[in-house]
Amino acid sequence: MILRLTCRARWYTVVMPIYEFICNVCDTPFEELVRNGAKPVCPSCGSGDVRRVLSGFAVHSSSPDMGGQGASKSCSSCASSSCATCH
Repeated sequence: MILRLTCRARWYTVVMPIYEFICNVCDTPFEELVRNGAKPVCPSCGSGDVRRVLSGFAVHSSSPDMGGQGASKSCSSCASSSCATCH
């Protein structure tokens, strides 16, 4: 007997993206969970005149060349001096 799953959730149907916006009226930056193309409204002034901005992202590196601490120092986020995150 072979069982097949006919209905599988896909990542693009489950994820609801959070976008960053700036209000064109009061210049307030804010984040909004956008569902089904809904138009966001500024939480500060209530204006719908907003623009989407490119979101920044974070990168973690232990390499001294990339701004990290390198293998000789321990990080402050762990109790061990040799964790997988830091070294």
